[in-house]
Amino acid sequence: MSFADRTVVAAIAFMYVAIPLYGTFEVLDPVRLPIPGLISATGAIGIALAMFLAAAICVWGAFRRPAPRRIVLAQSIAGLAIIPAALLGFDPQTGLELALLVLAMGSVGIAMYGYSALPGATRTIVIATLASATLAALAAVVMILTRDPAPLYAYDNGRAVGSFLNPNELAAYLLVVLGLAAGIAMYARSTPLRLLAGVTLIAGILALGATYSRWGLFSAIVGALFFAILARGRRVWIGLAVVVVAALLLVFGPGRAFHNPRDDTSRIVAWTAGARTWLAFPLSGVGPFAFRRTYDIVRPPEAPGGETPVAFDPHSLPLAYLSESGLIGFIALLWCWSVYLREIPRVLRSADGRRRALVYAFAGGLVALQVHVLVNTISIYFAIATQGAALALALAQRDLDAPAA
Repeated sequence: MSFADRTVVAAIAFMYVAIPLYGTFEVLDPVRLPIPGLISATGAIGIALAMFLAAAICVWGAFRRPAPRRIVLAQSIAGLAIIPAALLGFDPQTGLELALLVLAMGSVGIAMYGYSALPGATRTIVIATLASATLAALAAVVMILTRDPAPLYAYDNGRAVGSFLNPNELAAYLLVVLGLAAGIAMYARSTPLRLLAGVTLIAGILALGATYSRWGLFSAIVGALFFAILARGRRVWIGLAVVVVAALLLVFGPGRAFHNPRDDTSRIVAWTAGARTWLAFPLSGVGPFAFRRTYDIVRPPEAPGGETPVAFDPHSLPLAYLSESGLIGFIALLWCWSVYLREIPRVLRSADGRRRALVYAFAGGLVALQVHVLVNTISIYFAIATQGAALALALAQRDLDAPAA
């Protein structure tokens, strides 16, 4: 592998490692919720610049090793569809910034396609992803055990948030990571790799449980069921039973003490406002992150005012996409997923049983993510989804245990 190839692979790996750091950008939002930050604005800017540098290297790499047009469009269309919504919306600057960020994430998936064919490249990216996820999960657990920082612990009612600053964001990330870790722990041939995945699996399960995310735990059950149906192994069904029992014990046990009862009614208000917003602007929406600008106009009379958390998003990714990007953006997102829903099964037809099962486990994590976002607006969705789909396709294309050149 040449120095240029190693540089691009390192940039791709960094973008996967950096996913847990997206929450730090909260301090850069001028109209942010009163969420206690973990780092200063200067630190967040430094992380953002490093990520854009890595994305620029990925763009360069995508030209060196081009991906098929369908992959380029699948990774780019979500960001491109945001542009008209931003220009026609109520906050063009913020919308265009989001479009640039989503296109940067898409560049990672495009580069991933070309460079996953290099021996050892996918393995390097997987190791970096698992190591980063392990640290992120352990950090979230330690923050809960030590109740430090105290303002963040109090703001989130004692639920695990880690660097994501939101328990549902952390749960979304962990759902995908746990799918990947489960597949590698069960089906990879390399013992060190399986041990790393096992550590990630334990840390991720502990952190997911500590989020007390009811819908996140339900999503985990759905993802595990998807995996069990496709993999058809006895130990997979045993694992599903364990997931179901653990989820029920958490939801109906200690988890009840960590939820504000008003959260249940606030979601209904948010969904109603989201549906009304989309019906008022059906084609292009109100623009990315502009939901709050029209909330007071479309909200039900009995709903909380515009300064409450419910006013910032519809608490449902499909509704958020429809209300802020309209049908144009929503259809573009569906088309993106349709490409991978066709591509991954096609590639897996020639794969052996172990590789298919590994990808099925990871796909279960991605399915869990789609279920989770039905009732949650996840700001890091694009990073998890676009880069996750690209990694799933890479794992389907090449044996993870293939020796390096």
